[in-house]
Amino acid sequence: MPIVIEQLSHTYLPGSALAYPALSDITLTVSDGEFLGVIGHTGSGKSTLIQHFNGLLLPTSGSVHVDGLDTREKKLRKQIRSLVGMVFQYPEYQLFEETVERDVAFGPKNMGLDDAEAATRVSEALCLVGLDPAEFAEKSPFELSGGEKRRAALAGILAMRPKYLVLDEPMACLDPRGRREILALIESLRRDFGTGIVMVSHSMDDVAMYADRIAVLDKGSLYLVGSPEEVFSRGAELIEMGLNLPQATQLVRALRKRGVPIEHDYFRMDELTKELVGRWRHER
Repeated sequence: MPIVIEQLSHTYLPGSALAYPALSDITLTVSDGEFLGVIGHTGSGKSTLIQHFNGLLLPTSGSVHVDGLDTREKKLRKQIRSLVGMVFQYPEYQLFEETVERDVAFGPKNMGLDDAEAATRVSEALCLVGLDPAEFAEKSPFELSGGEKRRAALAGILAMRPKYLVLDEPMACLDPRGRREILALIESLRRDFGTGIVMVSHSMDDVAMYADRIAVLDKGSLYLVGSPEEVFSRGAELIEMGLNLPQATQLVRALRKRGVPIEHDYFRMDELTKELVGRWRHER
């Protein structure tokens, strides 16, 4: 069953002089195994929206159901949070235990699993993120490099084997290699385990490359939902709301200005490269 958001609105500090309506009347479904990208300018409501997916925030009005479970039901939230793993913008700040093993085991043990099952999940999760348990399990999380800390924090979420993985700017401040590795890991989780992915990102190239659908937020409202091709074909609207376009789309526009007749509005660099190489070979 999917994550179903119906007419969701959220107001911070309701009833006070500081009341701030962050989300307004959002209806959206995240299907099983889907990769949904979430984009929008700063302050558009992206982080507020995804924190409703596992009950960290509750609707002021409307509802959020995860596999039929209502996040407003307090007794169901533990079950919901075992289904929806949340990875914040700087997940390494979530590390707190004395060893990597104990940190990764925290989630499974909080789910009520025994020591043997928790240990199995710790080993499995560390291997998934590319950290050898024999080398890293007994290390302090605070001895790790920045990239290793991020992987260890992600392992702590994966050890709970969530059905959905919700990520808020997971590549923030990573170098190009680190970005590629995290994206490859996210895609492998979907491919190998059927994990549904919801990823907030400021990188139009990342969502263009990996997302099945993209949700565009603007001023707390859901402006548009569609495939990458549908969303990025409306480039003028995206630019007007303060968003960039994928590099491939920007390059197509620049080439057209120079008289190169490219008919298709490419949004993935690999596809544009294929056309340009084919055109070059044909013209030789």
